[in-house]
Amino acid sequence: MEEKARRKRSLTWIALALLLIVLIVMFSMVGGEVLAELKDLRWGYFFLALACYLGVQLSWAIKWFLLVKRRVKNAYFPFVALANMYGNFVNITTPSGRMAGEPLRARAVSKMYHKRFSTVFAASMVDKMTLTMAMLILLVPLTIYMTYTFNMPKMVEYFLGAFVLFWMGVGLVSYFLFKGMGEGRSRKIGSFIYRLSKVILRGKYRDKGFFIDKVKNGIMEFKSSFKILSKDPIFMALDLLLGCLVYGFRFAAAYMFFLSVGYSQPFMTVATVVMIAFIVGLISQLPGMAGIGESTMAFLYSATGVKYSVAVTVSILSQLNVYVFEIGMGYLAMLALNIWIGRVAARRKAARLSS
Repeated sequence: MEEKARRKRSLTWIALALLLIVLIVMFSMVGGEVLAELKDLRWGYFFLALACYLGVQLSWAIKWFLLVKRRVKNAYFPFVALANMYGNFVNITTPSGRMAGEPLRARAVSKMYHKRFSTVFAASMVDKMTLTMAMLILLVPLTIYMTYTFNMPKMVEYFLGAFVLFWMGVGLVSYFLFKGMGEGRSRKIGSFIYRLSKVILRGKYRDKGFFIDKVKNGIMEFKSSFKILSKDPIFMALDLLLGCLVYGFRFAAAYMFFLSVGYSQPFMTVATVVMIAFIVGLISQLPGMAGIGESTMAFLYSATGVKYSVAVTVSILSQLNVYVFEIGMGYLAMLALNIWIGRVAARRKAARLSS
């Protein structure tokens, strides 16, 4: 298992090195033109783009807070928002398909408020699921728009179609799997997962009974969280709306970057390119989508008729913002969480000793 992990890390670093070479080649071809575009930047639109990235963080934090609040009644928004940023920081800096941060943000909240981890983790997974649903809701009309507006490469059309069908299939399988799910079936699923993964399990998780109970609790908590959401159609619609807003702010930021370099591009075109680049980066599992995001966006913008130097400039600016807000602010959020949790733990310990 350790050898496999080392091999995966090695392949990741090799891929990042190759993509860095791609970025260097891209910049060497149009570096002077890119610098000229940046020199004449319209700062008003640039700062509006920054505000849009703040909107991404804020709308996502509100979305997850509302889900957490239904299970953790005393949850405090600033702490939950920091936990969300921390989880996103881990998601984007690890080759995990943006999943590694989910247990960590759930762990931070459960530790802070003394709630069962499975309860908060279920809210995290519901949040991830509805974000994926929002992405599919937006992707279908965007793909139709691009298909009929531009002569898209067939490979891109097939890729997007396969992506949509895959997640629709996952949704249908999940629905029939969880429909009528009880403790008996969840234990069977836990036993099946244990047989598949027992070779790599360590510590107390090697105990079959303990492992099956953990899986059972997680499944039942997830079902309970989703049941609470699905029984309130207004809340579910609000959750999906906030999910769409997360992506909408991403699209708006890229659109503002086009305006900042004095180039007009249809919003729908910008939105589709950003969405496709996000999906490609997600599937690549490369930390930060380094190289993948920039090159994919630059290629697709150019395919829609954008001047290549402008396409590269906007792509680099978009990705730099991702790095600043999702990596930079995420790292600061991690430090703030550690200090916050440490101080709360110290106060609780002092209160116990004084009593």
